[in-house]
Amino acid sequence: MGTEPEAVAPGFDGRVDVLVVDEHDPSRLGLALLLRRQPWVRRCALATDQREAAELVRRDRPDVAVVDISNAGPFVGLVVETLRAPHPGLRLLLTARCATVSCALLRHVDAPFLPYGTPGRELVEGVLAAVREAAPAAASGQPVADDPLTPRERDVLTLLATGATNREIAAQLHLGPDSIKKHASAIYRKLGVRNRTEAVQRYAQLPRSGTPRA
Repeated sequence: MGTEPEAVAPGFDGRVDVLVVDEHDPSRLGLALLLRRQPWVRRCALATDQREAAELVRRDRPDVAVVDISNAGPFVGLVVETLRAPHPGLRLLLTARCATVSCALLRHVDAPFLPYGTPGRELVEGVLAAVREAAPAAASGQPVADDPLTPRERDVLTLLATGATNREIAAQLHLGPDSIKKHASAIYRKLGVRNRTEAVQRYAQLPRSGTPRA
C-alpha cells in the first residue's frame, strides 16, 4: 500500500508530517497506525479535540491534518478556520465515523471530505492528494502571508479560536490576564472585527502572499 517517498510530490523532501484529530480512540489510533506504515510519513501526531489540535498545529506546523467532524455539527467551518489560523498552509482532510454527517454542512467548507465507510487505502490516498495540492506553493518558496499580527498576537488568536478563556490563555502563555485583553483588543482592531469568531474567520481569509511580519 505504501508509496515511495520520492513519488509523493514536488516541493517535499519525500517525508510529510500528518496530524490525526479524532476523539474516538480506536479510530484515531487505527488511522495513525495505518499512516505510520507509509514510507513517506515522517511523523503522525495525534489530538483528541480541537483545542489540542490547534496547539499542535501552531507548534509543529504539520503538512496535513485528518480531522473527524462527527460531532462538529453546524460548526464544521469554525473547526476548519481554527486549525488554519495558526498555519494557513495546512491542508485538511475531513472524515466521519458515522453515516449521519450531512454533506449540506460542508457546502461552504473548503476542504475535501471522505464519508463514513471509506476504506483505509482511500484515506491514505486522500492524505497524499492533500499533500500534492499543497506542493506547488511549497515548491515555489512563496511566503505564507503578509501578516498584520505580531507572533504573540498570533499565539493569542490561536488560543482564542479554541474557546479558551483569557485566564487560561494567560496561564498557557505565561502572561497576565490584562495582557491577554490588550492583545485581543489589538487583534480585533487590526482585523476590523468585534469578537474571536470573526477574528478567526477574517484571519483565515487574509491573502497568503508577501513576507510574514517579524
